Amino acid sequence: MLILETISLPTLWGGQKLYSYGGDTNIEKLGQLYTIAADDELSNRILNGKYKGDNLRDVYRKNPQIFGENTPIEFPLLIGFVDARENLSLQVHPNNEYCKQYEGKEMGKCESWIFIEPPTSGEIYNGCKTKTRELVQENIHTGNWDNIIDTLPVKKDQYVYVEAGTLHALTAGSLVYEIQQSTNLTYRFYDYDRVDKLGNKRPLHLDKALDVLDTEKKSLAENIQIGERREEEYYNIMLYNIEGQFKNNSDTYFCITVLEGSTTLDEVKICKGMSFILFSGEEIYVEDKLKCVIASSKI
Repeated sequence: MLILETISLPTLWGGQKLYSYGGDTNIEKLGQLYTIAADDELSNRILNGKYKGDNLRDVYRKNPQIFGENTPIEFPLLIGFVDARENLSLQVHPNNEYCKQYEGKEMGKCESWIFIEPPTSGEIYNGCKTKTRELVQENIHTGNWDNIIDTLPVKKDQYVYVEAGTLHALTAGSLVYEIQQSTNLTYRFYDYDRVDKLGNKRPLHLDKALDVLDTEKKSLAENIQIGERREEEYYNIMLYNIEGQFKNNSDTYFCITVLEGSTTLDEVKICKGMSFILFSGEEIYVEDKLKCVIASSKI
């Protein structure tokens, strides 16, 4: 088992809801809390056991055998929480094939959210009203975003899967658990002309965004209950209450993220907002109840 220290990241659109999930209270606009990350830019520190003090990326690369047979070269998942005090940029993510050809990376970005708190408006941006790239481009040039972007109603505790190529954005008030392929490649269409502390606007990526946009793709919002499982192309997730003895009887490792509750494992206090990796065959005992998301990679 690997218990992981969270990573707090400031964003232009972040808020303060993640403070109660163990986020850094010194960050005024805390938008992202990464609980499982293992790439060159972000990697969690391990808090327990043989690898205590090491980071997950190095442990994964040097000891792939502990994660199972035929593991990919790079850790395949990126997991955390997102607090959107403001709307996120209108954006789209590339798929694996595009990333391999144009970005020199193995993985694109499909992602899923569980809405811990829904957006204030009751809907997120998702999908295109305009069904050709040419018409999308025309409306971008004239600034008619209302003619382009569609919306998706979402409620508390609903699940949304966003496939690569889908135009989307979380909107203000959203607090979500997020799982994605382990890449942060995002192509922005529009960012509300926001500026950073230096007065600089964040870059847009219109050419690449149009390249990867699929105007036919739109997500669904589904209710997800305790014990229910969702299987996507690159990962599985299940909402689950862990009480008492719990064993990973699968043939792969579990990425377990705590949504509610606390306990102590391997002399480390586990709190809401933390994650740990439970290897195949490992067993834990939880004194109280943990409401968790259990995720596993399919590659």
